[in-house]
Amino acid sequence: MEEIKGLIKNKTFEKLYKNSSRSSGAWILTFSVVATAIYSLQRLGVSLPIWINNYVNDFLCMPIVLFVCQFGIRKIKRNNNIRLSLPIMLSLSLYYAIYFEYFLPKVSLRYTADPIDVLLYFIGALFFYVIEKRSIYRR
Repeated sequence: MEEIKGLIKNKTFEKLYKNSSRSSGAWILTFSVVATAIYSLQRLGVSLPIWINNYVNDFLCMPIVLFVCQFGIRKIKRNNNIRLSLPIMLSLSLYYAIYFEYFLPKVSLRYTADPIDVLLYFIGALFFYVIEKRSIYRR
């Protein structure tokens, strides 16, 4: 018990805990589990409702990607306060939209262009932006 109290009093631990983005971390964990479950069920040949099979992972994609990018930048820079800006989030969403919905369908039969997917990439990015903004104001 004394060790736990010592950790709580430790300023480094306190600083890391305060600077962590707990709300986005919880969402990302949930999103990752859901995306993995959908992908696994698809690979196993389980029939899913069309909207789950075709669209849910497109919405979940950008929040997961943006979280991983932000996490990596924070680790490289050793600064837990760094946040991706909205223009960076939208640029990355645009890149994904062009790559997965324009380029890949032209070069691979596995991919199909779908304007709804493009919309879901941007909605997912905006969702991540809102969650990150909310976590700033909760501190």
